Amino acid sequence: HLAKGRFILGLGSGERENIEPYGFEFSRPVSRFEEALQVIRLLWDSDGPVDFDGRYFRLQHARLDTEPFDGRYPPIWIGASGPRSLDIAGRYADGWWPAGAWTPEDYAAKLAQVKASADRAGRDPDQITPCFIQVCIVGRDDAEMAKILDAPLVKSFLLQVSAQTLATFGFQHPMGQDWGGFHDIDPGALTRDRIVEFLARVEPEMILAMVPHGTPKDVAHRVKEFVDAGLRVPKILDYGAMAGLDFAAQSARNVREAEDELMQLCGEIS
Repeated sequence: HLAKGRFILGLGSGERENIEPYGFEFSRPVSRFEEALQVIRLLWDSDGPVDFDGRYFRLQHARLDTEPFDGRYPPIWIGASGPRSLDIAGRYADGWWPAGAWTPEDYAAKLAQVKASADRAGRDPDQITPCFIQVCIVGRDDAEMAKILDAPLVKSFLLQVSAQTLATFGFQHPMGQDWGGFHDIDPGALTRDRIVEFLARVEPEMILAMVPHGTPKDVAHRVKEFVDAGLRVPKILDYGAMAGLDFAAQSARNVREAEDELMQLCGEIS
């Protein structure tokens, strides 16, 4: 209501760092997430009080008293990359963005899984908006790029990448072969010594293999390949801004230039 209907409800199965430190259990996150979606849809679609006896949630004469704005509830955009989550997105999502899609081919394959799930559920696959928050590293020349890639907070991006994923690009993960990516990040468990050791093992080539990089024009051309793979709502996030105040100050300009170039490349695509 505050946003006059422009609100989008973005949901996912969560991350350990946002759950366990606050006393909540992180076991079976995907199953818990799917049941939560069932509860949300049940409350939205029911005219009166509802009962629900699930594995994780129980409702007794529960109701949602807030009326939908202009007769419609917010669209649900789901962050999903694993096979089960992609299936859930196809059945419940109005918009989808992957928690990780590292190449245009990877994005296209995952989008196909979402659409196939929607089709099996009797939904129109084309009504699901394909989105992506595209992490990039924008540097205007080689010297600037070298400084960005040497920054500890930029190196820390690899904590979000699983060892299995990084191995597909030919690298051993600095956190070890069992590292599960962002799901394993727990600030209470990662000691300073382990982080320092991790940073010392990060190679610039590891980061460059994972994300679009280069000048704003270079980044735009790479993101266009994701658009060709089906992406329709790209969000460019310049991780180079994490390299320090000087880089953060110019990041907004870099992103605007990349977006302007991308719009020119996309032409009539809607």
